[in-house]
Amino acid sequence: MLRWTVLFIFLAFIAAILGFGNIAGNLAFLAKLCFFLFVALFVGSLYKEITEN
Repeated sequence: MLRWTVLFIFLAFIAAILGFGNIAGNLAFLAKLCFFLFVALFVGSLYKEITEN
């Protein structure tokens, strides 16, 4: 998940430099979405691990 986040941020940065603002905004949104999904899954995994042991 974090690899996808970094990839989308990198692509958004390149698109912004080249003047593709709409594409850059969409890629930044996807990066944010992937990051928060990663955080949610990580916290859920930690909670599951703590409650099982």
